[in-house]
Amino acid sequence: MLHLARTAVARPCRQIVTHPSLATRRIQGTVTSTFHTSAALQKHQGKKTGKAKGKQNDEAAPAEEIEDGEPKRKGKKGMTTADLLPASASKLLPEARLEFDKAEKKMSSCLDWFKKELSVLENRAVGRVTPAILDGVKVEAHHSDGALVKLQEVATVGVKEGTILMVTVFDEHNLKHVEKAIYAAKIPNCTPQKIDSRTLRIPMPRPTLESIAAFVKTASTLTEETKVKIRSAREGAVKVVSKLGCDKKSPEMAEIQKITEKWSAEAEVAFQKFKKDVGHSTK
Repeated sequence: MLHLARTAVARPCRQIVTHPSLATRRIQGTVTSTFHTSAALQKHQGKKTGKAKGKQNDEAAPAEEIEDGEPKRKGKKGMTTADLLPASASKLLPEARLEFDKAEKKMSSCLDWFKKELSVLENRAVGRVTPAILDGVKVEAHHSDGALVKLQEVATVGVKEGTILMVTVFDEHNLKHVEKAIYAAKIPNCTPQKIDSRTLRIPMPRPTLESIAAFVKTASTLTEETKVKIRSAREGAVKVVSKLGCDKKSPEMAEIQKITEKWSAEAEVAFQKFKKDVGHSTK
């Protein structure tokens, strides 16, 4: 009896003790299954949340404005990329563009004239004597009824010994008119001397520091005159553009100002180059 009781008690104990790993596996399996189920649920809920947020953002995002087939992206304070473009890049009125082209041609012509005048002055300043020195002389010729003509139309101009200009008129009646015109041109250190009834001799002295300074002063005056002509061309364009309804802050006004500054800067660059070439120093 006692032996059987001990055996009956011992057997259940042996079953509990001899299978600990099985219980552990069952517990671990339950925990693992619960963990995976929880992770899958969270992932599924996350996808739903992301889709919901994306949908809300799409609904909240304002519709992009379309211009010329491309969206205009808005920046701060409701500004668009079109508002951030420089005036020159904005669309200009066709009539204004045409007027700008005309004004720019006038400015270009002014600069070409200015550079030719500087070339003549530079020749004088460095002691280079050429017939071009008298290119600006206009003559009221005999029987011209008061009309002014170029010197080359009534006379020939040559260089002798590298420092003397020789002027020979075609008609001796024009000699006094040519002499008067040379004086009227006010060319520095240019004094004609009569040789005979048809010939004038004009000695050109070697340049000195004083004469170079005088040439630079003349060039400076020409620079300002050129800038005034450029601004005059600008004013003509501004009047026309104003009649088109463009105000002072319009892209058209900004564009004509930009063109004016460009050609004025070109004139200033040419003047500074002239001073450098003739060896003029402000020190």
